Amino acid sequence: MNMQTCVSRVRQAFAAGVLMLAAGTASTAAFEPQQGVHYKLLTPAQPTNVAPGKAEVVEVFWYACGHCYLLEPKLEAWSRNGKPANAELVRLPATWNNSLKTHARVFYTMELLGKQNLNAEIWREINVKGNRLDTPAAIETFFTSRGVSKADFQKAFAGFAVDSKIMKAEDLNRRYKISGTPTVIVNGKYVTDVSMAGGEDKLFEVINALVAREKPAS
Repeated sequence: MNMQTCVSRVRQAFAAGVLMLAAGTASTAAFEPQQGVHYKLLTPAQPTNVAPGKAEVVEVFWYACGHCYLLEPKLEAWSRNGKPANAELVRLPATWNNSLKTHARVFYTMELLGKQNLNAEIWREINVKGNRLDTPAAIETFFTSRGVSKADFQKAFAGFAVDSKIMKAEDLNRRYKISGTPTVIVNGKYVTDVSMAGGEDKLFEVINALVAREKPAS
């Protein structure tokens, strides 16, 4: 190998190394979502209901929404292991018609009874087993067959506390301008969904990046 060939190969190797370094740097660069592409601004911005220093991540859902059902395991995994330390997940049922309000009542009844462990079963009951849980009788049967007394169910389901939560949910749905599910609102300012984000996995990248913007100044 002559000197000229040796120098040429060294230059090629150096150039290849620079390209690899550049590629590595690009792949590790923080993702920065674009307004109008990955999210839109909520105007006017809305107050949040979390502790100071926390960024509220609201998921607006409907139990009978197939897209919500598919997203649910990933959302749960993100909530347990993937969300930023300053993020707080809040679930908000959609309420734009009576069918959705019925499922909102199911959700808030579950919460009031302290039966959050039934959440996954409610998703499966509706989306896998085909039991729509769309009548008081069907909903009562679901809860009582899982250890809730009839009296406790009826007191919660038709009670003032659940009525009040539904009224609050309706107000939030209006202020968030909700027209589809699942929709995510980050800290009362940013609205995104699976389509805008570019897929389910990308959605969590968008959420995390938007949450990072809301970190208090250190």
